Amino acid sequence: MSEKLVNSEPLERSKFKNPSRELGILPFWFWNGDLRYDEMEWQLKEYYDKGMPGFFIHSRFGLQVDYLSKEWFDRVKFVCEKAEEIGIEAWIYDEKNWPSGTAGWEVPRQYPDLQQRYVQMAILSVKGPFFTYLEGTDSRYIDLEKSEPVAAYAVRAEEFDGEIKEIIDLTPNICFEKIISWEAPPGEWKILYFIERRADYYIDALNPESTRKFIEMTHEKYKERVGKYFGNVVPGFYTDEPALHYFETGVDNYIIPWSKNMFKLFRQRNGYGLRKYLPALFLNMGEKTSKVRLDFWQTVSEQYTKAYYKQLADWCHDNGLLFTGHLLFEDMLRLHARNEGNIFDHLKNLDIVGVDHLYPRIGTREMPEQHVPSKIGSSAAHHFGSTRVLCESLGGTHWDVTMERMKWIADWEYVLGINLFNPHGFHYSIEGERKRDWPPSQFYHHTWWKHYKRFNDYLTRNSYMLSGGKHVAKIALLYPINSMWANYQPQGHNQLSELIENDFYYLTDTLLRLHFDFDYIDEKVLAEGVIENGKLKIADEEYELIIMPGITNISFPALEKIADFYHSGGKIIADAILPTESLSGGDEAVIKIMKDIFGIDPVAVREKFLSGDENKEIYRNLNHSGGKAILMRSVGLHKVSSPEWLDSTLRECITPDVEIDDSEVFYLHRIKDGHDIYFFVNPTNEPRKINCNLERKGRPERWISETGEIEPLFIFKVNDGHTEFPLELAPYESALIVLQKDIPELMVIESNVKIEEVTTDTITAYSRGVEEIKILVSSKDGFQELNVLAREDRDIIKLSGPWKFRIEGSNALLLNSWKVNIDTERQGDKDKYYSVGLDDSKWLDFTQGIWEMQLPEERDEKTYPVTLWYRSTFECEYIPEDLRIIIDGIKGDKEIYLNEVKLDTEEKRSEFDAMMRELDIARAVKKGRNQITIRLVVNKFDDGILDPLRIVGHFSLRKNKAGDYLISQPVSSVENGSLTEQGYPYFSGVAVLEKEFTIDEPPIEDKLKLVANCGDDLLEVIINGRQVGLCTWHPYVLDIGDYVQPGENKITLKITNTLVNFLEGKDKAYGLFDEVRLVPYHCYKFDIKGL
Repeated sequence: MSEKLVNSEPLERSKFKNPSRELGILPFWFWNGDLRYDEMEWQLKEYYDKGMPGFFIHSRFGLQVDYLSKEWFDRVKFVCEKAEEIGIEAWIYDEKNWPSGTAGWEVPRQYPDLQQRYVQMAILSVKGPFFTYLEGTDSRYIDLEKSEPVAAYAVRAEEFDGEIKEIIDLTPNICFEKIISWEAPPGEWKILYFIERRADYYIDALNPESTRKFIEMTHEKYKERVGKYFGNVVPGFYTDEPALHYFETGVDNYIIPWSKNMFKLFRQRNGYGLRKYLPALFLNMGEKTSKVRLDFWQTVSEQYTKAYYKQLADWCHDNGLLFTGHLLFEDMLRLHARNEGNIFDHLKNLDIVGVDHLYPRIGTREMPEQHVPSKIGSSAAHHFGSTRVLCESLGGTHWDVTMERMKWIADWEYVLGINLFNPHGFHYSIEGERKRDWPPSQFYHHTWWKHYKRFNDYLTRNSYMLSGGKHVAKIALLYPINSMWANYQPQGHNQLSELIENDFYYLTDTLLRLHFDFDYIDEKVLAEGVIENGKLKIADEEYELIIMPGITNISFPALEKIADFYHSGGKIIADAILPTESLSGGDEAVIKIMKDIFGIDPVAVREKFLSGDENKEIYRNLNHSGGKAILMRSVGLHKVSSPEWLDSTLRECITPDVEIDDSEVFYLHRIKDGHDIYFFVNPTNEPRKINCNLERKGRPERWISETGEIEPLFIFKVNDGHTEFPLELAPYESALIVLQKDIPELMVIESNVKIEEVTTDTITAYSRGVEEIKILVSSKDGFQELNVLAREDRDIIKLSGPWKFRIEGSNALLLNSWKVNIDTERQGDKDKYYSVGLDDSKWLDFTQGIWEMQLPEERDEKTYPVTLWYRSTFECEYIPEDLRIIIDGIKGDKEIYLNEVKLDTEEKRSEFDAMMRELDIARAVKKGRNQITIRLVVNKFDDGILDPLRIVGHFSLRKNKAGDYLISQPVSSVENGSLTEQGYPYFSGVAVLEKEFTIDEPPIEDKLKLVANCGDDLLEVIINGRQVGLCTWHPYVLDIGDYVQPGENKITLKITNTLVNFLEGKDKAYGLFDEVRLVPYHCYKFDIKGL
C-alpha cells in the first residue's frame, strides 16, 4: 500500500472521484488510556470506514500500559494483526509523548553522560581595583549551581556592547575546581565565566551514542516484536521535534548548545581551537567574529545531521522501512539558528519530507513566518525528490473546531506545497486530563465524526492532484541560514540579524501575495544546480530569478553559481544589502564578484545600511547575455513595506506565471502527466471575485474536490498563449482548475449571468437581479454579443420560525460548583455527609480542577490518602427516562450518592468516549432540588474532580429565578437564532429543525437555490424525505429545484455543532442565525447555431 502513499499515482480523469486510499489522511493515533483490545479493534475499523490508509501509533499522556513494556508490544502486535486483516497500515511514532530521542526519557535517565549539554556565559560586573573570588559551586552571586567550568575571561565594560579589543584570559586562574580568583585592575570589568550544564530530560543529540542508545531501546525492540510486519503493515517510523538544543528554546539568553567532545569536533572540522574564541559567539571580537560563529554553528548543525538523522535513516533503510517526521521550530529563522541548524541538511534524510503547523492560524501580513514551515518543506521535497510532503496539523485548534476550520488550515498548507495531511491527533480517549493534551482530538468523539469521510475524501482528492509531477515556480529565494549564523547572538537581536530574519519573512509573504511563486534554496543545493540558457535547474525545478534576501555572508560555491547564472543571462534581485564575506575567509573575492554582478561596492552598501540611511534606491546592472542584477537598497523591505516596488522590480526580470487581481488569494501551479493544475485558495472569511490570467493556454475545467465531479469553466478566453477567466470563491473556498488542450472555436468570454452549459447549438444561463442579459461570444468569425431583457425576478421565499425541533443525541446539564469538606477525622460516613439536609454552608468552595491547588492555605503535612466530600445540587421540573451521569475526570476512589442513595449500579461505556463511564440515575432523581454527593479518596495532590459533572438525557434547560439552569421538558419548537438561548446551551450533537412551506409551481426551466446561515457548522438538508445535500463548510447553498413540488413541501435541516458546548460548558452559538431563503432564478437558452 505504501508505494502509492510515497509516490502517488498517475493522473486519470476517471480516477479523480475515487483516488486510491493511500493518498488519504494519515493521523496520529494517541494511545493514552487502558488500551482495551475490543476498543482498539473498533477504533481501527473506524479509521478504515472513514477512508484513511493508516495511522501513526503514538504513546501519549494518560497511557495506562507501560511504554515499551511487554504489554505495550502485545498491543502493537495485536494492532498489526488486525490492521493486516482490515487493510490499513500501522506506522510507528518513535517516542513517548515528544520530543523524539529519549525512549520515554530512559536514555538520559539510564545514561547520564548522554544527557543534553549546553554552555552558558555567566556574567559578573566588577569595579576594580578589586579582588574577585567567584565560586562556581553555588549561586550566591550569580547562577552557577550544577555546572562545570569551560573557560573564563574578563573584558572592559565599555567594550562589552561594542567591539572587544582587550580580553584577559582568566581560565588559568580557575582553582579548587570551580573558583575564579582574580585581582581586577582599575576600571569597570565584566567577568565572562563559561560553564557547562546539563538538561536531564533530553539527550545530547550531537553525540552519536545518544542516538545509538535510542535505537537500541526503541527501534530494535519493535524489530524484535513486530519485525515481520516491517515494510508492509508497518511501512516506517516517524521522528518528532528532536533538536540539537532543548533548553529555554524560545528565549533569548546567553546559552548555546554543547556536546561532550565539542572542542574536539570543532578543531577536527575547522583546524583551530574554539576555547579562546568562545566570547565571539555572544560578543563582537572584531574581524574574526563572523567566521568563528559560522564555523561553530556549521560544526553543530553538521554533527547533528550525522549523529541523529543520518543514523535513524540508515537504520530504517537497513530494515526495509521508510523514515519521516519533522523538526522543531520550522517557522522561525532565529530558532533555526540555535535549535535546529540548517533544516535542509536534516530534511534530506527523510523519505517523506515533513513539517508541522499548529494552532488555528495561518500566514498573514502580521504573521508572515507562519508560511515558512510548509514552504521550506515543499522546497526541500522539490530539491531532494520527495513526492509527498507531510504536515502535522490541527494541534491546538481548540474543541470548537469545525470542518471549515480544518479545511481552512489544510487548504492554506496545500497551496504552499503540502500534500500529505497528518492530523494531530486522534485520541484513544479524552477522559479526564486527556482532553487537555493538545486538543482537539479529531476522532470519534466529535459530533461530526460520522461525516469525517467527507473531509478525508476532499483531502485525498487534493493529494491525488497535487502529488507527483512538477512544481512550477520561476523564483529561487536564498535560504539565509549562513548569514543568520554569522550575525546571530543568542542573547538578543541586532541590526543585521533583524534585517536577515524579517526581510526573509516579508519576502515570503509578499511574493505569495504578488503571485510570484518560489522555492527556498539552500546554498549547498544552489551550488549543485545546473545553468542552462539563463535558467537554474535543480531536479525538476527551473528558476529564472534568484532573490538574495538581506545577507552578509555566502559560500564560494554558491557565489560562483550565482555569477555563472548572471553571466548566462539569469536575473538576480538583492534586498537591502550585498554579501561582503564568505564562509571561510577570502572576503576580497566576495566583494569583487559582487561588484562585477551588481556594479556597486557592497562594502559601501553595507555601511550605508548600518548608518540608518532610510532612502530607497535601486541599482541595475546588465550584461551582454541578457543577465540583469538589481539591488533594492533600503533599510529593509519589511520596514519599507512597499509591495508595489517589489512587484515592479520582479516584472523587470520575469513575467508572472499566474496573475490574480486580489492579494488575499493564493495559488499553486503544478504540471502532472501533461496537465497544468492550478490550486486557488481564498483563506479569508469573505467571498472574493477574482480574475485569473495564466501563462498557459487551454480550456479550463474545475475539478471539484468536495464531490469528485468535473465541470467546465464556461467563461474564459485564450489570447497570446494566455488563458484568462473569472472565478468566484466563497469564504474559505478553494478551487482546482485543470487546463485541457482542446480549446473550442466558440467561447463565452464575458457574461453578467451564470452560464450553466455551452454546446455547439445553445448556451444555457440563469440569472437574478439583472435587467438585461449580456453574453459576449468569441468564435472564428469574431465577437458577437447576445442580449435579451431579463424576466422579472420572482419573490424569494423566506423560512423563519417557529420550527419543529428535536435533537439527535443527549442534552447536558453541567455541574461545576461544589462544597467540599476534607474529612481528616473520617466522620463523613458516620455523620452522613451525603444527607440532603446537611448544612454545608461553611465548607470550602471548589470548582473543577486539582483539589490541593484550591485549598485556601497549605496543609501542614502532605500525607495521603485524603478523604474529600464534594456536594452540589441540581433542580428538575421534568424527569426524562434516559437521565444519566457521565463519569469523566473524577480522579481518585469514588462513591456517588444521589438524594442519600448510593449509586452502585454498573457503570457502562458512555456514548461519548472509550473511558468515560455513565450511570443511570432516572430512578433516583426527584422533581425539585436534588442533592448529589461524591465521596472521593485522593492519593496525590493532582487528584480531584477535574471536569464538570455532566447530567445527560433527553431534556431542555431553563433558568430559575436565581439564574441557575434546571432540567425541563424537551423543547418541540424553536425560532431562528442560537439554540443556546432556547434550552440547549450545553448541547453538542445534531439539532433537527423541520418546517412545511408552500411553493407555486415553478416553470420547468427555472432554478431554485436554498441559502442558509448556520455559522460554520455542518448543515444537512432533506426535502420531502429526499436527501438534498450536506454542507460541511461555505458556501451554504444547495440547488433544490429537483426536490420541491407544487403546493406543500416539508424541509428538514440537520445542524451539527461542535463538541465545545458539551465538553467545556461554553455556550457557543449554533442554530439558524437568519431566515432560510429559497431563491428562484430564471433560466435562459440562447440559440448559437451559425455563430
